[in-house]
Amino acid sequence: MAIILLLLCEFVGFERILAPDSDESLITAVEMTVTRALGGAVFIAVLIYLGYKVLNPIKKPFWRGIFFSLPAICVAINNFPIYPVASGIARITAPPERIALLVAECLMVAFFEETCFRGVVFLGFLKNRRDSVRSRFWAIVLSAAVFGAVHLINIAMGASPVAVILQVGYSFLIGAMCSVVLIKTSNLWLCVLLHAVYNFGGAVIEQCGSGHRWDPFTVTITAIVAVATVVYMVIAFLKIKESEIDRIYE
Repeated sequence: MAIILLLLCEFVGFERILAPDSDESLITAVEMTVTRALGGAVFIAVLIYLGYKVLNPIKKPFWRGIFFSLPAICVAINNFPIYPVASGIARITAPPERIALLVAECLMVAFFEETCFRGVVFLGFLKNRRDSVRSRFWAIVLSAAVFGAVHLINIAMGASPVAVILQVGYSFLIGAMCSVVLIKTSNLWLCVLLHAVYNFGGAVIEQCGSGHRWDPFTVTITAIVAVATVVYMVIAFLKIKESEIDRIYE
């Protein structure tokens, strides 16, 4: 039923449901929120059927998982244009209800993509590839590559090829990071939250404000945080124990 509703929303379009003179960006945001919520519900049902134990939001060790994820949390928060907004280079000008809609959109997009690509695709790859570091590495790389490659469809929808290539690159890295977080915490909802915060930070100026979100200081800080997190995640990945993976499946 959810898939049927999702397809109707995708192909019929919200412009036939909302008033014809509604703002196009508003229609797109509502459409994305509803369709991704429906898609995420489908993949939650799949995860329950498969029995993967990643849906308990307070599963122990909860606080240890939060502590482990601090670098990933920094990456997500840093994607918000903190310095540009504080210095006046960028401004958030949209009314609160439009910002709230963007929050809902980012949350539902993250909900859909994490339940699909981390919950089903990655854990499906990992299930029979957990007995060695090399096998786990390829499970992460393959699932992150699939996640990144899916964004190539944006070229067909009129997006700039250069922008899409960049999106594929950082989507691959975010996918790999969330895969490690999922193994270490067994908490898919933490991955959803990380993804949603990251998406909101990247979209808030474009959709709800004006100005420029990048400046030399922001670029420098972003590079430092990114490199430090990559090093941290690689070390954490190399220290993963098979028992940490087994608790997801058994």
